[in-house]
Amino acid sequence: MASGTLNLKVDGMTCAHCARSVEKSLKGVQGITTAEADFASGSVTVCFTGRKPGYEVLEPAVRKGGYTLVKEEEAKTRDPAEVAKREQRRNLWLLLLGVALVIPVMLPHFVHLHGAGWDYAALALAVAIQATVGFDFYKGAVAGIRNRNLGMDVLVSIGMASGLVFGAGVVLFNWPLPPGLTKDVYFEAATLLVVFLRLGKYVEARARGNALGALRSLLQLAPDKARVRRSGPDNPVGQLIEVDASSVKAGEICVVNAGGRIPVDGEIVAGESDVDEAMLTGEPVPVARRVGDAVRTGTIATNGTLEIKATAVGRDTVLANIVKLVEEAQRTKAPIQRFADRVSNWFVPIVVGIALVTALAWLVAGAGPARAVTHAIAVLVIACPCALGIAVPAAVMIGSGAALKRGILVKNGAALERISRAQIFAFDKTGTLTLGKPGVQAVEYADDVDEPAVLQALALVTQASQHPFTKAAAEWLATKDNSKSKIQNPKSRELAGMGLVAEADGCSYIFGTPALLEREGVPLTDGLQARAQALRERGDSVSLLAADGKVLAAFGFADSLRDEARQVIEQLRSQGARTVLITGDHAAAAQRVAGALGIDEVHAGVTPEGKLQLIDNLREKGVTAMVGDGINDAPALARADIGVAIGGGSDVAKETGDMVLMTGRLSDLPRAIDFGRRSLRAIRQNLFLSLCYNAVGIPLAAGAMLWAGIFLPPSYAALAMVFSDLSVAINSARLAAELRKA
Repeated sequence: MASGTLNLKVDGMTCAHCARSVEKSLKGVQGITTAEADFASGSVTVCFTGRKPGYEVLEPAVRKGGYTLVKEEEAKTRDPAEVAKREQRRNLWLLLLGVALVIPVMLPHFVHLHGAGWDYAALALAVAIQATVGFDFYKGAVAGIRNRNLGMDVLVSIGMASGLVFGAGVVLFNWPLPPGLTKDVYFEAATLLVVFLRLGKYVEARARGNALGALRSLLQLAPDKARVRRSGPDNPVGQLIEVDASSVKAGEICVVNAGGRIPVDGEIVAGESDVDEAMLTGEPVPVARRVGDAVRTGTIATNGTLEIKATAVGRDTVLANIVKLVEEAQRTKAPIQRFADRVSNWFVPIVVGIALVTALAWLVAGAGPARAVTHAIAVLVIACPCALGIAVPAAVMIGSGAALKRGILVKNGAALERISRAQIFAFDKTGTLTLGKPGVQAVEYADDVDEPAVLQALALVTQASQHPFTKAAAEWLATKDNSKSKIQNPKSRELAGMGLVAEADGCSYIFGTPALLEREGVPLTDGLQARAQALRERGDSVSLLAADGKVLAAFGFADSLRDEARQVIEQLRSQGARTVLITGDHAAAAQRVAGALGIDEVHAGVTPEGKLQLIDNLREKGVTAMVGDGINDAPALARADIGVAIGGGSDVAKETGDMVLMTGRLSDLPRAIDFGRRSLRAIRQNLFLSLCYNAVGIPLAAGAMLWAGIFLPPSYAALAMVFSDLSVAINSARLAAELRKA
């Protein structure tokens, strides 16, 4: 049976209970097996079997829960950060409306203008406030009760309605007031409570909007317009016309002037320019690009005009893929988020229980129903789990956004948390700890051979081949004060796996293995043979250079270490992490790299299947991160607790890893760990703050300190809840500022 996954956008979710309500509604749709909603990003991931469910099936289910399903066409183009900003503005306007309506209610009380007229006016304004500013809460409560999901809206609606009912009872039916309570307590619950709750909603929406800022900055990188050479009835000669970037088709030619953003992924067919690729690689220095080079959407041609043949447009570009990965990262829940969700799931029933016990205790104590209900309302209001809901996603979004600006792509919400906890770091060798290309590591000269003769012979053979070893030899040669051979394009023949033979001016030149020298009848002296063997034993690949029947030198080649590799390994070890090298290369080469870098443990000659087994073994000893760049690393990257792909590596590795170092610099690994640790610390602080407010506030709201004259009416309980939200938002903003400086 066919199966698939859908990513939906749902408006109206503001807390973990909202998300759970949406999940419950969608799971009731035939064919849907799982649904996981994230209220912070407004996204729902749905898995289904059989026929793909359409909008006409999904929309009624989402609407039943009290939320709005966004059509797929609109979801593709809209900016999630802008949606959060709109919600923020809406909450602000409702907050201002509430303030305007509540002032006439509260002002007469403070200037002692009590009377029947004021009472009726206050009651009318309380009804107006709840019908406008508080309408969303009642709507959410009805949906929650319908779905058997007692969330924040149910709690606050009980508080709001109770305050209104008791206030109306006192005004209209002269219900008796309990000792120590005045009628304004009920009107505060019916008016100030609603305003403070709306203030809390505004604070939460602002926190979500700020956290989604990284995604907005990505979306803004892609230009809206493109200049295209396009022929048509009104444009027969293919002159430049300006069109929507989304309408450009693969194969069309786009023209970008100096200072313009490139609208497509493509290949330069004319012109050259330095291109600012910082948005993709994190590199601040523009890179020279000319005909034949690839360029990416959103990068900037700084100083030249380019004509670019589009190879990928719209949703197929690298930038669009990064946006998709960032959205997935913000949708995916970190392990600690699941803990917060479990706490929230149990939290509401426990709070309702505490509120009932509070009311019963006051009734048993003979305080009367009015005081009992007042304290129960205060308990329900102060314990709303809003701050608990935004504690984790706000920090995860800010952490992943800050990492992206530093060239570190976090692909799922768990990655930041897991890398902060990693105890073991397993590294691939080639392309990860090394540059992935050979370099000359040592040169051994034959007896009675001077250096100029070697340099002249080497200059000639490097002209004759583009083999990686001869290219590396040419780079080494360029560091020497040597004039290259004047002979251009010598005759040459290459023998696979052995080397090359070149001829010029009647002389024969050989660069390759001992077997090639033996085949060509060139004897190898005992002294040079011993020194060449020593190079092999330390892990180098050896090529011999001979000219006119005489061996001149032995060159030791090895993959060059990354400049920053040793420092990274030292940093990890200083933090108590264990480092492991896992490579398919031979033991000597692996030991050479491990010895040079100070790696704790080495496994050489390992197959991709063997890497999986080693990763499984390491995971039994601690949280394991795998760092690699090759296709053969992809299974290990997927199996590890956290897979870190090097940006310059294979596409398969980058798709598989949980985190991508887009700059290709290994030195970004410690920064990613630091960002993860700072984010996790902020998450724990947020959770502590949100739970601490409840631990202190619930007893006060229940009246535990009434004997000392400390009473927390429902309106002030709501204000305390707002401070809880505000503390989490401020701490998350502090994290953002801290990461900008890191």
